[in-house]
Amino acid sequence: MGYAEPASQNNNTESRMLHGVHMLCMSAQQFFQQAAYQVDDSNLRYKFLELSKLHANAARKLPVATSAPSPHIQDSELAAVQFWYLHQQASLNKKRPQPLMLTELADLLQQQLYALKHLTKHVGSNSGRVPLAHLSAALQMAYDQLLPLLKVLPTGGQKLQQKFYQHYKIIN
Repeated sequence: MGYAEPASQNNNTESRMLHGVHMLCMSAQQFFQQAAYQVDDSNLRYKFLELSKLHANAARKLPVATSAPSPHIQDSELAAVQFWYLHQQASLNKKRPQPLMLTELADLLQQQLYALKHLTKHVGSNSGRVPLAHLSAALQMAYDQLLPLLKVLPTGGQKLQQKFYQHYKIIN
């Protein structure tokens, strides 16, 4: 017979996970908002503003306790994604978005999507699962629309689709 986690401990774990997603959404919202005003491409600017609004709306809809369990994200994948957003936002204070950052953004959004979909499966309450599922779906659609824009940006004389192809070829 398996060990069943007590309901209060399970609720606390879920609360920490949702708090982590909330913190991630806040960091992503701030990053995309700042990046939108620094990119030259109007299509990217529009998509970044859309992603900023998407993350802000998700943060508002997530059921987060007023007394946050911890200032740190417990899920390592979400923590890594949030760290990237925070680090890049700090870099944007010094310089405009660099091609390498935009290249990394595509991979980062994939990682964020994977983590959100994984968490959605493990959240027991509908009040947490529904906003996570909506965020995942909206982020997937935004990613699908953003990816072609990121692929045509030049990086060091090489188009991103060539870099992605080389990266994909190495992985597979």
